[in-house]
Amino acid sequence: MARRDDSHDEVTALKRRLTEQRQELARKLRDNERIWAGFRAIEVRMIGAESLAGLVEVLATALPQRFPHVEAASLTLLDPEFEMKRLVAGHAPAAAALHDVEPEWLRAQFSGTARPWLGAATPPVSAVAFPDLRPPPRSLALAPLVLHGQIIGSLNQASRDPDHFRPGTATDLLEHLAAVTAMCLDNAVSRERLKRDGLTDALTGVANRRFFERRLREELSAWQRRAGPLACLLVDLDHFKQLNDRHGHQTGDRALCAVAGVLSAGLRGCDVLARYGGEEFVLLLPGTDLVAALEVAERLRAQIAALVLGDGAAGAPQVTASIGVACLASGATPAVEPGEWLVAQADAALYAAKQAGRDRVSDGAGRARAADLAPG
Repeated sequence: MARRDDSHDEVTALKRRLTEQRQELARKLRDNERIWAGFRAIEVRMIGAESLAGLVEVLATALPQRFPHVEAASLTLLDPEFEMKRLVAGHAPAAAALHDVEPEWLRAQFSGTARPWLGAATPPVSAVAFPDLRPPPRSLALAPLVLHGQIIGSLNQASRDPDHFRPGTATDLLEHLAAVTAMCLDNAVSRERLKRDGLTDALTGVANRRFFERRLREELSAWQRRAGPLACLLVDLDHFKQLNDRHGHQTGDRALCAVAGVLSAGLRGCDVLARYGGEEFVLLLPGTDLVAALEVAERLRAQIAALVLGDGAAGAPQVTASIGVACLASGATPAVEPGEWLVAQADAALYAAKQAGRDRVSDGAGRARAADLAPG
């Protein structure tokens, strides 16, 4: 009888442990979902930030707002020319959360790795990451910001709870947030430089022709060094003069901005988009062969054709585009200067698309595709 009771007690204890384990697992899943949702909301705001100051301010304010145990957030960045400090000057929340740092400090924190560091706050680290936080933090999380394979800084979070950031804690979500932060920083600084150098189109916000010509020279130099193709797309809005005449120049401006938004939405970090002039845009796609470039162009053509201007009612303006595609293959030796050849070929392809009926993609070699011929 005693053996049966002991066995029953063991089964009961086992069930209790399994229940507790399930409850603990469910709690961890809920916590991870909450953290992921918080990080995702912050990422969306970062991506939408229109300036470096706006980006830094999102991090400095949103992390403490979303996560109660996070007292403060900051960025430490390699900034030897104090460029980023100048870019956030006059924006108090951003300026207070952005600190320049020496390479030795970063090496000391991450020991040559690109993994976050979590643990007890020490005065030397707190003095750099949170110099103005009073009282000083008790625990810290430092996530390296990696760009082009190099650590350029860190995303820092501080807590007054000594156990909040503990060594051994899973850091997957923190690493993801740091990766998005590094990308957004790079984009924000690039946009600021474009504005500063007069290389941005005032209406659409994308680069202008001057910037394109500079980048074309850079990409041609890279194309000559590496074994890979370089594609060029010329995008021209169809019947743009009629659109302006019939609906007014404000509608034409809205169409240009909407098309610029479509063209920029899926760009990789290495791609180049510029307003080439009037109603024409140009894209450079490094490492993209002709077949892939035609697929990109067809996707963009379809997205432009699907744009809705105005309220979408009957008679509302519609916009379509013709796209010419050209590609410098690896090892190609055009008879003229490669950049001149590439743009000329894309322009000839664009003319072929126009001649074939517009709202088409063409590579100028008899291959022109319209919406009704595009693959499903």
